[in-house]
Amino acid sequence: MKNAVGKYFPIFLGCLFLYSGGYKLLHPGEAAYALMSLDLHRWPANATVLFITVLELYLGIILVAKVNLRYSLTVSTVLLLMFTAFLWYLTTMAHPPACGCLGLTGMFTSTKKEAIFGILRNCLLLWGLRYSYDYYVKPSAATAGVELHTALAKAH
Repeated sequence: MKNAVGKYFPIFLGCLFLYSGGYKLLHPGEAAYALMSLDLHRWPANATVLFITVLELYLGIILVAKVNLRYSLTVSTVLLLMFTAFLWYLTTMAHPPACGCLGLTGMFTSTKKEAIFGILRNCLLLWGLRYSYDYYVKPSAATAGVELHTALAKAH
């Protein structure tokens, strides 16, 4: 099970990032409004949403194509940790704005519940990233260590 999650998770996460980026591309207002409600002015909020949209689309493409997985899994982890911190901050507010996450706004009875769901979802995604990192990156590091040890033994 762990190996299957590790092997196929980059494709799943890449598709999720492509969907999320595509949704923000078509409907940037929810995410921009969430940032503006936190006292960010209109142009920095729009620029931030544009940057995140481009980053999600870029990560989605390279994850699905499995290009440079060490880099893409690391950047995905950092991005998801930032999203999770933002969602946690929203849960501390009395009346948080909708985060605009994946177009799920309206699915919940309150935006606080939406943020809590987002935190749980992101924790599961981070768990999957860990298994993918172990599957794709750690074996090569372990192999490199064995190869180095073998080369050093031959040198002596």
